[in-house]
Amino acid sequence: MNGIRFASIASGALLLLSGSALHARTRSPARLQMDECNLLTIADASKALEQSSQPGKHMTEGTPPGCLWSADPKISDSSRKIGVNAHTLRAFTFAKKPAITTIKIEPVSGVGDEAFYQIYPNATPFIWFRKGNNAISIRLSGTKTNRFGLEQEKAKELVLAKAIVGKL
Repeated sequence: MNGIRFASIASGALLLLSGSALHARTRSPARLQMDECNLLTIADASKALEQSSQPGKHMTEGTPPGCLWSADPKISDSSRKIGVNAHTLRAFTFAKKPAITTIKIEPVSGVGDEAFYQIYPNATPFIWFRKGNNAISIRLSGTKTNRFGLEQEKAKELVLAKAIVGKL
């Protein structure tokens, strides 16, 4: 009898927890209602990559979140790629004030309601922007042998951000 009672309590607790998780996820409209693969065209990606891109591919097979574009159909670690992610407004706020002091924040004007670059030492930068309740990050990355320079990466990310903000 105690085993049945425990199983019933445990099942109820799991149901309650999963319901709470679902509720928490549904409060983030940008995260659930946006398919990042619809935010850039193949032409946008190809121009930024300076090579013919494949269509955007979800970071997790078959479903959002996040989308990657690359000339390599397998989007291998050796390929140049673009990553686009939607975020909660809370994540956007945290990204503006990183806990790691070596990450530099550089404001950007002319993109949505608010935008900035996150610049990492020895790595490719991100551009983050917000328009209304939608927050997006973009990163153009590659390897040491096929990366663009920092200023060129920032300029390309800015062009991509402007293309996306027009769709939000």
